[in-house]
Amino acid sequence: MARLIDRIEEHERETAAAKPEKKKPVVLQMTEQSKKASGKDKQISAKVNSETYALFAEINRLVGLSNNSALNMLITNYVCEKKYLLDDE
Repeated sequence: MARLIDRIEEHERETAAAKPEKKKPVVLQMTEQSKKASGKDKQISAKVNSETYALFAEINRLVGLSNNSALNMLITNYVCEKKYLLDDE
């Protein structure tokens, strides 16, 4: 009969051989995937009037949007409206 330590070592060798390659942490996978999928890798910073920002944040809360989503929508609309300026060149 095999010793207990021998059986444990054999079991560990079998499990190590059966394990697939170590995967990346889920958080890292999500971060990489979201940047690749959305293409959103730029950050902006803006100084705004505190009262205006408070109203902006309150409106977004009532509508159910994050401030970031609302800013992305505003930027996208602005680019769509002004894109003709680039076409004229």
